Order: sequence, then structure tokens, then C-alpha cells
Amino acid sequence: MKSSKFLIALIALAVLFAACGDDADDTTAETTEAAETTAAPETTASTETTAAETTAAPETTEAMAAPEEVNVALVSTTVREEPWNLVMLAAWDRVAATSPHGMSVSLEFFESIAHPDGERVARDLAVSGKYDIIWMHETFSEAVEAIKDEFPDILFAYTGAGNHGVGGSAYWFNTFLHEPAYVAGAAAGLMTETNKIGVVASFPFPNINTVLNGFIDGAKSVNPDAEIEATYIESWFDPAKAKESASAQIAAGADVIYAERFGPFDAVVENEGVLAVGHYSDQESLAPEVVITSPLVLWDPAINLMIDVWYDYVVNGTPYNAPAEEVFFLMPEGGGDIAPLNEAVVPADVVAQVNEIRDGILSGDIVVTPNEAPVE
Repeated sequence: MKSSKFLIALIALAVLFAACGDDADDTTAETTEAAETTAAPETTASTETTAAETTAAPETTEAMAAPEEVNVALVSTTVREEPWNLVMLAAWDRVAATSPHGMSVSLEFFESIAHPDGERVARDLAVSGKYDIIWMHETFSEAVEAIKDEFPDILFAYTGAGNHGVGGSAYWFNTFLHEPAYVAGAAAGLMTETNKIGVVASFPFPNINTVLNGFIDGAKSVNPDAEIEATYIESWFDPAKAKESASAQIAAGADVIYAERFGPFDAVVENEGVLAVGHYSDQESLAPEVVITSPLVLWDPAINLMIDVWYDYVVNGTPYNAPAEEVFFLMPEGGGDIAPLNEAVVPADVVAQVNEIRDGILSGDIVVTPNEAPVE
């Protein structure tokens, strides 16, 4: 009888322990499910997690085939014909012709995008999934900063003055043309017969002012008596207004005009004995009878840097790590030069003297200090 009671007690205890075990299993399952739900958004939304995973698992990235093409979107506030865009497009063409890393380069250009629309356009391009590099060719740092972390695999760039550093997957490129402008200014200073030189420019922005001051310094380095009058037309593209400004300078005695914008050439060719200096690209073909030379901006080093960084990220998993400050390449680094002087217009002795100044800058013997102050 006692044994029966003992057996019954053992059975009751077994049933009780089994029930407790079932409750414990249910609690563990609920906790695991909650942890997975919390962790999932970090994988989806955190750009830091994505970059860390790419770095931590190189074997997965290295196993990927090297890309055969890089797709680029280029966005600008102005029209294709504006020199700021033409030289950039020409640089992309030159780089594409070299087949960087054995790849083809596909580029689409989006023009006349106003600053307030920058973020929307950049996001639309990123969402499309078509582009590996999105290059905002103007003052678009805020637009890039607003969206870059949403698209951690895309490499961004923005250019020019008025921006601020973002870093990470966004490069701030700038161009400083004061050195080639100095050489062009020397050519103008040697060619003027009235000792009066005109400059027609867009806005008194720092990267514009460095060019103008470089040009003026170059002119005065060979001709201390030269007088320079500068006019800002307050527009990136207004050929009619630029022509009007050049005409006024010519009427005041200027016989060489630096055309930092499109338009002055029309005024120059209408006035016998007046010469011109182009800007940004080799513009001799636009008015070969009057153009002396042109300072050249070369974006090639910046473009090659972007392609190299993107390729390294895709193939080797190297995280994007753009500096927070602007990146630029000066004349000795391939970021600028001067077009060959127009020997149909410029005498041989002047060509030799100007080329000697150019060589001095390339060698470092001549140092041109950038000056961002507006020209009075």
C-alpha cells in the first residue's frame, strides 16, 4: 500500500516537471524571435553594418568577377554647352578611352537641374539602381549628404565652391585654375599694345576669383604697366550680357579680353586689333583669328580617382573613405594646363617666353599663390 502511494507520487512529480519543461521551451522561442526582429533592421538600414560586413568577408567579395562596366550619372545646374560641363564631359571621354581596369564607361548627363531639385534628382537616380557613381557637378553637398547613407554601394561626388565636406562615400572635388590662368595672363600682358586688358567673368566666387587674380598676376609679372578691368555678369551662362560687357571694355581701350564666360568672342571679332583669351577648354577653334590661348581645367585625375575607389570597393571590399575636405589637383599634378599658343597670332618670341613660364610652374620654380578675393 505504501509502495502504491509512493509510485503515484513519483508519477505526479514527473508530470509536473514535464509541464514546466514545456513552458521553458516556449519562453526561449519567443525571446529568439524577438531578437531576430530587432536585429533585422540594422542589416537593412545601417550603412555602417553593410560596410563592416563587406570588409569582414573579403573572400565573398574577392570571389566576385571583376566588373566589366561602370555606370555614371552626371548632374549639372547648367546646359551642356556651358564650359563647366564641356570640359567635364571631355574628361570622361578621355578616361573612357583608356578602358580603366579593363572596363567600359557608360555616362548619362542630366542638365539644368536647379539646386532645390538636387536631392530629389539624386535620390531618383540612386533608387533607379542604374548608376555606380553619381556625380553632382555643382554646389550639391547638402543633397548628397541627405541621401548617401541610404545607398551605401553608390559612390558620390560634388564639385566647386560653396560646398562643405561630407566624407565617407562622397568626394568633394574642386579645380583651381590660377596656375594656367597665370600663364595665360602672361601671354595677354605680352600681347597688349594699349596696356589695357579686360576680364569678363561670372560671379565673384572663390574658385572664380582665384582664376582672375592668377590671370592678373601673370599679366603684371611681364608687364607691370598693364591695367585690368574685370566685370562680373552675375550669370553662369548669358552670352549676350558677356558680349555687352566685353564691348564696353573694348570701348574703354582694352585690346585683350579674357573670356571666362561665353560671349566676349563675338565682341572681339567685331573690333579689329583686339585679341582674346579663352577659358576652361581650348577655344581657339571658336575664333582662330583672335584667340591667343586658353587655360585648361583637366578633371582626369579626379575621375580616375573615383573609378579606382569604386573598383577597389567592388572587387576588394575596401570601404569608401573620402576625406572631409575638398580634393583637387594642381597644374603639376595634371589638374590643369594651358592650350598651345596660337602661333598664327602670337609671335615666336612671345611663345617661347610664355612656355618658359609654363615650364617654371610645372617644375615648381614659379609658385602661384591662390587669391580668393574679388577683383575690384
